[in-house]
Amino acid sequence: MTTARDGGGAAEGGVDLTISLTPAQAAALGAEARQLADWFGTALTALATLRTGQDPAGRPHPAGPADWHTAIRELDHRLLPRLGGIRDAAIRAHAAAGGSIGDLATAMHVARSTAQYRREALLGRVPDTAEHWAAHGGEWGQARTHTADVVTGDVRTPGN
Repeated sequence: MTTARDGGGAAEGGVDLTISLTPAQAAALGAEARQLADWFGTALTALATLRTGQDPAGRPHPAGPADWHTAIRELDHRLLPRLGGIRDAAIRAHAAAGGSIGDLATAMHVARSTAQYRREALLGRVPDTAEHWAAHGGEWGQARTHTADVVTGDVRTPGN
């Protein structure tokens, strides 16, 4: 659940965003929950700077190249690949649960043919590092010790 506290109730007077997780969700995500939230915070701060030309204190801030280093690194190298992995794992899970192409198209806001093409392409390959991370957690980029059935998405570890 996500909640927002605006104005005077917010720590900085703007808006405080709170993401609440159940104990089971927190355990499943571990420290990654804080990392993802931090990277998303960087994205929001960068977006506000782009739109206002001001620093967080509201002072004019013509950002130079060095100012964008953290935003670019955290968005391009950290957050976007993980979001793509979450999306791919969700599409694979949707298919494994019997989800229809029509439902997928509606969720993706695309034509049925586009949804079908994307799902078939996804199911036709073994999950990549990002999708594996989303579905199973663990260190980013760790060597996978499993194979996946590219049709069903069923995961098998060696010896199973």
